[in-house]
Amino acid sequence: MKELKLANGLKVTTYPAPPANFDFGKATEAERERFGIPKFPTEEARQRFLQALKGVRIIEPEFKLRDRKRSGLPRLNRAHGVETSGIWSGGVVYDPTGDKIWDVNGTWNIPTPALPSGANDGIWYTASSWVGIDGDESSGDVLQAGCDADILTSGGKQQVAYNPWWEWYPAGSYWITNMPAKAGDQFFGWIQCIPMLAGSANPNSGLILLSNNSQGFALFFVATAPSGTVLQGNCAEWILEALETGPHKAAELAKYTTVKFTNCAAVTVKDKVLYPDKGNTINMLNSSGGVISKGKIVGTREVEVSYV
Repeated sequence: MKELKLANGLKVTTYPAPPANFDFGKATEAERERFGIPKFPTEEARQRFLQALKGVRIIEPEFKLRDRKRSGLPRLNRAHGVETSGIWSGGVVYDPTGDKIWDVNGTWNIPTPALPSGANDGIWYTASSWVGIDGDESSGDVLQAGCDADILTSGGKQQVAYNPWWEWYPAGSYWITNMPAKAGDQFFGWIQCIPMLAGSANPNSGLILLSNNSQGFALFFVATAPSGTVLQGNCAEWILEALETGPHKAAELAKYTTVKFTNCAAVTVKDKVLYPDKGNTINMLNSSGGVISKGKIVGTREVEVSYV
């Protein structure tokens, strides 16, 4: 076990990668604990987590401070059937009355970015896909993990970059430097607040699991927020985001291939499963108020996000 103290007061606990033939299902509790498998309050939750680790090589994550951070959260509102934002598009579900969301997951393919019409040299145009908990106007925070797909042109030469990352806003944002990624790779993201499930009045830690199913790699770690930041559990999202990489922190959206989040679900403390078809869609607007990225619910468990 290794505890890392990151910038802005964040703490992260990582664990050594187990041997290739290690069987978490058959291992003793002490062996599982050594490699970071948490003690879930319910057996069902533990079995779901172990199932997610099958068929992938587990690596110990390495982090680097991400030089991108949003200036604020969108003003989402559960009363709206279709919501709008200057930086997010996709789908969101909200906690039922008297309950909280402790778990969110989804599977998606990393999009291919292209330069939008009128693109300027020296600016990264972005299409960042992720899953997360919290983030509406009453949360004040969001815990999220996903992958950036970015493109830049400078002096007639194009650069494309794919960087997995995680963030606990407003505390900090970090690239995961040893997770391979490229366009078309299938990612699986899963975030859980085990203290919330266990009834904690101060749920300030989250378990993040991110896997690249196409390349057979997975990692997980526990993030502990700095003082003053706790998960509210009031919403969960599946999002394509434009990062604020332009002049004066303007959001710059790449022209991206359609992203389909599949097998999407959020789970509440009272064990209610929430699918995106019971939530809201989010459309991204440009500075003139036009829709540039559109969220759509496809069936019960799929969120499709398309460039307009």
